[in-house]
Amino acid sequence: MTVTLIWLIAFALILTLVIKGWDGGLGKFFERNMPAAFKSSREDRWIWGIALAVLGATFIVKPISMLMTLLLLALIVWVVSKLVRWGLSKAH
Repeated sequence: MTVTLIWLIAFALILTLVIKGWDGGLGKFFERNMPAAFKSSREDRWIWGIALAVLGATFIVKPISMLMTLLLLALIVWVVSKLVRWGLSKAH
């Protein structure tokens, strides 16, 4: 119960900070770095705000699990990219 309460408080705090900071540097960062296919409207701040709040709150509550997940995802992306490069070199 305590972990859930801490997660909910962290989620609300991070979401509030993201929504308030969207008109500043955070929104400009997403404007510059996101591909056009991911940009839908001005209401992107709610989608990205919730996503960042979930990730941030989970990282606060379970940091080791998040780091292991990120490392595992990075390893999978690396292996897949190597396999695609190898496959493309064999196709030509």
